[in-house]
Amino acid sequence: MFMNNSSVAVLMSVYRKEQPKYLDLAMHSIWTDQVLKPTQIILVEDGALTPELYDSLERWKQELGDVLIIHKNKENLGLTKSLNIGITYVTAKYVARMDSDDVSLPERFSKQVAFLEAHKDISVVGANAQEIDEDNNYTDIRVYPETNDKILSYICKATPLQHSLVMIRRSIFDEGIKYNEEYRMTQDLALWFDVLAAGHKIANIPEILFLFRITKDTFSRRNKSKAFHEFKIYMKGIAKLKGFSLRYIYPISRLILRLMPQKIIKLVYDSKFRKQVLK
Repeated sequence: MFMNNSSVAVLMSVYRKEQPKYLDLAMHSIWTDQVLKPTQIILVEDGALTPELYDSLERWKQELGDVLIIHKNKENLGLTKSLNIGITYVTAKYVARMDSDDVSLPERFSKQVAFLEAHKDISVVGANAQEIDEDNNYTDIRVYPETNDKILSYICKATPLQHSLVMIRRSIFDEGIKYNEEYRMTQDLALWFDVLAAGHKIANIPEILFLFRITKDTFSRRNKSKAFHEFKIYMKGIAKLKGFSLRYIYPISRLILRLMPQKIIKLVYDSKFRKQVLK
């Protein structure tokens, strides 16, 4: 099959608790408003959806035709397995992640493709993100490390990429790298450790190309189960990349914080101290 150098497959998963208005906004951003339109939009329905979500998807199917590929999970399998299923449908050169409540700015795909075409040694590229609230008001800005060297250091402290903003060369999945299904949550962090450990390089474009939605449920989803999942990934990932390291102090500190009350977690998350530590 001929593969255009700019061909992009968008990889998404949707489940019943998501809001149709956000899904419509997300789809609008990756198709209607996008300068470089994707050749595929692969959407995994993770279990049964609501009538409103089905209505939204039917409208988009009528507009997009064969561009929109929908896979239906018979039951809810979780994001990790759903993404791995979605990857099997990809024929494009590049895979762009997207969540159903976020917004891609119009030049996102064109700039990420141009970056990957100009930097053949980079396998995954992200960018900076503007946080928005439930009413689309701008709040904070997420700034990520630009170079692979900085990312190798930063990943011990926090995730170096906004998962729903990345673009990935399909070739790394062809090599056998995929989302680790041992982890139902924080699967992106495990993937970045595996990508780096395999010798691939990661970068971020120092521009805001994305609107990332933070809702009142964002912090409540950071429960104890997710905290221990994350801790396990950090400890294994750091060992894989660095061997025994004093950098273990970072995931240990994160675990202690994540086990504290939600008000304290939000206070630290918004603090200048956290931003200073992540520099």
